[in-house]
Amino acid sequence: MIPTIKTLFCLGLLLVSGFSMAEQTQANWQLKIDREGIQVYQQQQAGFKLKHSKGVMIVKAQAEQIYQLMQDLSLCSQWLYDCLSAMRHDDGLIHIVFNAPLWFKDRDVVFSSETQHLTASDQWLITTDSHPTKYPNSNYVRINKSQAIWLLTAINSHQVQISYELYVDPEIKLKAGVNKYNRDAIFQTLHELRKLLKGLN
Repeated sequence: MIPTIKTLFCLGLLLVSGFSMAEQTQANWQLKIDREGIQVYQQQQAGFKLKHSKGVMIVKAQAEQIYQLMQDLSLCSQWLYDCLSAMRHDDGLIHIVFNAPLWFKDRDVVFSSETQHLTASDQWLITTDSHPTKYPNSNYVRINKSQAIWLLTAINSHQVQISYELYVDPEIKLKAGVNKYNRDAIFQTLHELRKLLKGLN
């Protein structure tokens, strides 16, 4: 069984708006990508410089299998877009380093995560909490503003809908370029996650 208590694990980096906020603004999502069974949406929320992004797909797997794969930090570079490395510190915080686009310094992020079982809807909700001042490293540019949500919804005993919401500000001034990068990162992360799950089945 998936644990129902607070736990830490690797997110594809990883990162998004709160669950309640996502519900409140559900109608404002705009479809940006719809191919290969993956839909990616974006929306501009008040008080945020960049757009929030969300990807949705259905996979042949079980929620526990997906969860365990995401916990395995050694696999992060195989599915999390541009992930160079991931490690868990002794206090449980996750530290991920990301490959930045050309001309930019690589980024890193430190976060914890919490898992909840929503019994009424039989869903698993995984949210992140950023810790930008922890474990500074001068080799990278720290991502200070990041939020993420993974929502795993069992459709039946063999299929799960995965929803991955992300907000991340990499401190790059090219706003339109960052929004496009985040949109594409959502798609590629889900695409590679699905491929990895197929290989495990």
